[in-house]
Amino acid sequence: MMKYILDRSKLFIFLILILSIVGAYVFVTLPQREIPETPSSLVLISTILPGAGPEEVETSITNPLERGIQKVDGIASLQSISSNSASIVTLEIEDGENSDDLVKSLQQQASSAASGFPDNAQEPSVEKLSFTSPLVSYMFYGDKEELANMEETLSALSKKVEVVSGVAGTTVKGLNSQEVLIELNSEELAANQLQPFEVLQSLQQANQPLSLGTHDNGNEQISLTVQQGQGIERLKELQVGAAAVPLADVATIEIVDQQTKDIVTFEGEDAISYTVFLQTEQDVPAVDKKVSNIIEEFTTELPAGVQAEKYVSQAESVNKIFDSLYVSLAIAVLAVLIVTTAGLTLFGSFAVALTVLASVLIGMIPIPWLGVDLNQISVIGLIIAIGILVDDSIVVNDNIQRRYKLGDSALNGAITGVREVYPSIIASSLAIVVTFTPLLLLSGGNGAFIKALPSILITTIIASTILSITLVPMMQYLKTKRKANKISKAPGFLGKPLEKLALFYSNKVLRGVLKRPIIVGGGGLLIATGLLSLAIFTPFEFFPAADREEVTMNVRLAEGTTIEDTDEFLTNLTEEVESEDDNVAEISIFSGEGLPNLFASSMNNTGGNTGQVVFRIDRDQTTSADFIEKWQPELRERFPEAEIFLDTIVQGPPVGAPVTVDIKGEDIEELASIRDQLKEQMLASGATIVTDNLGAPVPAIEYVPNQDALQENKIALSLVTNQLQLLTQGVPLYTIYEGQMPYQVFLKQSGIDEGQPIDLSQFEVPALSEQGPPTLVPMNELLTAEDTTKLAQVPHKEGDRSITLRAFGDVDDFENKMLDVVDTERESLSEGYELSTGGENSDQEAFFAEIGVLFLVVILLVYLVIAFQFKSFSLPFLVLIAVYLGISGAILGLFLTQTPLSFLGVMGIVSLTGIVVRNAVVLIDFVEVRRLSGELDIKEAIIESGYARIKPILLTTITSIIALVPIALSGDPLFEPLAITIIAGLTFSSLFTLVMIPALYLVFYRMNRRRNKATA
Repeated sequence: MMKYILDRSKLFIFLILILSIVGAYVFVTLPQREIPETPSSLVLISTILPGAGPEEVETSITNPLERGIQKVDGIASLQSISSNSASIVTLEIEDGENSDDLVKSLQQQASSAASGFPDNAQEPSVEKLSFTSPLVSYMFYGDKEELANMEETLSALSKKVEVVSGVAGTTVKGLNSQEVLIELNSEELAANQLQPFEVLQSLQQANQPLSLGTHDNGNEQISLTVQQGQGIERLKELQVGAAAVPLADVATIEIVDQQTKDIVTFEGEDAISYTVFLQTEQDVPAVDKKVSNIIEEFTTELPAGVQAEKYVSQAESVNKIFDSLYVSLAIAVLAVLIVTTAGLTLFGSFAVALTVLASVLIGMIPIPWLGVDLNQISVIGLIIAIGILVDDSIVVNDNIQRRYKLGDSALNGAITGVREVYPSIIASSLAIVVTFTPLLLLSGGNGAFIKALPSILITTIIASTILSITLVPMMQYLKTKRKANKISKAPGFLGKPLEKLALFYSNKVLRGVLKRPIIVGGGGLLIATGLLSLAIFTPFEFFPAADREEVTMNVRLAEGTTIEDTDEFLTNLTEEVESEDDNVAEISIFSGEGLPNLFASSMNNTGGNTGQVVFRIDRDQTTSADFIEKWQPELRERFPEAEIFLDTIVQGPPVGAPVTVDIKGEDIEELASIRDQLKEQMLASGATIVTDNLGAPVPAIEYVPNQDALQENKIALSLVTNQLQLLTQGVPLYTIYEGQMPYQVFLKQSGIDEGQPIDLSQFEVPALSEQGPPTLVPMNELLTAEDTTKLAQVPHKEGDRSITLRAFGDVDDFENKMLDVVDTERESLSEGYELSTGGENSDQEAFFAEIGVLFLVVILLVYLVIAFQFKSFSLPFLVLIAVYLGISGAILGLFLTQTPLSFLGVMGIVSLTGIVVRNAVVLIDFVEVRRLSGELDIKEAIIESGYARIKPILLTTITSIIALVPIALSGDPLFEPLAITIIAGLTFSSLFTLVMIPALYLVFYRMNRRRNKATA
């Protein structure tokens, strides 16, 4: 096979060139983004029941939905919130499930459940949440009146932006939309003997399409239509009731501002936030360029009193990050050139460098089909890969050169040189592949986040293995065939020092080690074991904060607080912070629903009582962590009436509260009582703040029907409640267009003024009468108003009523203290109630349990690969000692630099398993070949192998270290642990491998020989 390839070397080299060009094209066309996309596994089912309270929504909407949903397989978790007029059910899909098929099944179940909903309930909406990331966000700020008039111009802008390929949509905050309000005049209704429900029926019927069909006049088919007005004019002309009274005679019809949902201020000025969202699998810089051109053109035509500022740009962050990473990548490539030139001939270093480059490019070809794009993780994977890939090529190149030194011909030297080393190369490469393959099985957001790293390493290692045993020998063969190969005893500009080092190592170090193999091997293992204990003194941080200039603050006030009061509260709070802290550079306030998913921050259960603030701080003077540490406890102490959380961007999947507690049971009042007790005990035990998803009761008026009066007057309760709804919140109808602008139509009856109590005696409902016109009955005779309090919402988990507490704190042993509180409370629970715990800490424990299982699988797979390579059950344990040494070195590196052991630090340790094994595999394979040849005794075989192997080990180790040093020194808290674990682990393992593995191999050989003699 090798002869066939060498005879056609030029053709195969040309094929490799073509594949490299394809790989280069794939690389430059891969979508770029900051961090890997985490695919959404959430499905949202929302249903509107106008005017219904939380418990009515729970009974008539949420419960039937959940019963149907639980029949569908493939759902990992089920949660819901039943609130005023709305049911929101959130589902998490199990890993590996076909989300599209599952959504179809959920739609069928939702439709089936909807058949039993109340008549006025809307159809359930079933949609898979796609967590589209914000591409760019602008702030338009200035004159309040000018901003208020920008709805139509911003709507036109959105139409242009949303047709750009790659744009998922736009969000506008701070601009109150408008609606068409039809306000019925009670006096005019009475004068025209009309009831509100008659007007409602006429409006609903008017929205039905009017079709007269077609008529055949004998010559052709003619469509029949009736001329009708459009927009508001059509509504004014609408005839209502039996007397066909124009709607304009009994109602005021006008465009009004909707109820305020968001108030945005930027640097103390009224503002509108305009955010563009990106579709999945898109190239951030390319889409940003198209969108920014449109928006920049729009800003040139702004009103005189309005200014625009680019507030957030993902493209700017991506370009900045990739500029830094590409510098590191260039350093890695330069390291390959310099290091290989140091120890190889000029042509040999060129062959190795070319093989590494081709391996990287060809390895990129399958990347798009693996669902990977260009992001921080994938570029880091390339940098790590470059350091690893050098090894295969150096080993093959060195061995071919050795065959030429022995006098082999161009053809035989290339063939024999490959034949002698390819089994160990394939075995060591396969060990790396089986090391990284299980990482593709990591579940959830963590698995999606890290997927690019193993994907890049697997594809490039496979490409490198193939090219090292084909491209390198082809290049050496063509050169030697064309011109006699002059073999230097010490090639490379550091050839002579490396040669002296190899002689010193083999003749001095190894001979000394082999005299006392048990002491050297055992002592090394004791040192490595002792170093592992340093993990106790190494800091831990699962995902570090990005430490950027943005710090977000979530604020929740008491239920029922108006959005205007919330905005005033946030304004006063931020003024205090700004006046006392010179490090605050900029402040933005988002009262109401909060940020449009900027800075990886959002809020749940938002309303008029919630809001978010973004502080931009001076990073030259302080850090986001210091700012949070200073102000979070201070603000909580100053404003105890509010829940206040300060946070910054975390470089990884979203994280939750350190500890969560679920309280399940039937009676919501009992659940609330348990919640209150737990909260009190948690706060007393060290929690700084404890939140829950039930909330405090809100003031309410409960109307008690007078059943006798209803029956006596033959009045349906639904008629009374519909009338009351028209008087209070109104009834949403449908959307009409005024020109090109869509408007929601609302019907409401005048009579109840804001700020005034509701007087039911002022309103009447018609009663059925056997003779003459219907009599009118005052509503206070049919309903009795009682002041009370009501729950704002009813939460469910897995179909049962459940309250979730989220506890935060930074005291020592926080989790165990909270769990002790829960255990104590659990003992006093009534039958039918239960407590369960979870949270970020539990999620981390689950991750480490999962990674622990995968690591055992990795070790088993590596063991099997080596066992097949050496045809031995016991020899692979000797090779796996390199893994132990690598882990010890990684812990030592983290301890000395006091770098936190993080998610990517753990990934670095797992990566070391495959990287360090190859040194031991090739070293032992060299020994085995020389021992089995019978030409050398065991010690001489070890010494000879050490002499042959030390240069490739040093060159590849130095290359990997140099490639990763810029990452280790970058100051990036996400990648520092990864780089440090690999650098320290590889350095420690390589040095100890050169000493311990030969010693332990000799011990193993002697024990095996004694056992064979005893058996014989």
